[in-house]
Amino acid sequence: MLGNLLRPPYERFDLPPGLYVIGLTGISGSGKSSVAQRLKGLGAYVIDCDQLGHRAYAPGGPAYQPVVQAFGTDILHKDGIINRKVLGSRVFGNKKHLKMLTDIVWPVIAKLAREEMELAVAEGKQVCVIEAAMLFEAGWQSMVHEVWTIVVPETEAIRRIRERDGLSEAAAQSRLQSQMSGQQLVNQSHVVLSTLWEPHVTQLQVAQRWRKPGPSCRSA
Repeated sequence: MLGNLLRPPYERFDLPPGLYVIGLTGISGSGKSSVAQRLKGLGAYVIDCDQLGHRAYAPGGPAYQPVVQAFGTDILHKDGIINRKVLGSRVFGNKKHLKMLTDIVWPVIAKLAREEMELAVAEGKQVCVIEAAMLFEAGWQSMVHEVWTIVVPETEAIRRIRERDGLSEAAAQSRLQSQMSGQQLVNQSHVVLSTLWEPHVTQLQVAQRWRKPGPSCRSA
């Protein structure tokens, strides 16, 4: 199952011609970034939605003023930069505030991602990867031909989150509970990969789909 195409790709006539777009997702700690780097090494143009989020929130960015107007100037550092920890504390556990934020930010990130796709075409890329933990929640699967989901057991994801971010086990579990489960993601995916084993095993899974013909995932 790992690395195989599980369902037909989406037809996306609104995407740039000649560009094949993969949405790469998975729960926190699943290893999305390492797979994205592997795909970049194979020739794909990688769009990191976390980085686009930082651009959107930055002073002068397209989401900056709407977010400040919605949540107040007390979410700002002294230098005017949005304090994402303070903003996060406002929306965590508050569905109304979270929706206010995502209604502002997610469409902005989608627009930035489409601009990045045009840059990928200008660079002569044939394959583009959108790395996004919240791919389905944000509705960004509408911008891709295939969804690739990275899966690991929850216990492994918690271990990685604690090691990477210095969180307590309870905080790591809370982060995962705020996301779709791995099984929910898998049920909507075209390709499933796992980073549970040694890196070369994951690379073999990636290569399994990358080399398959039509629609091809191979870049020039």
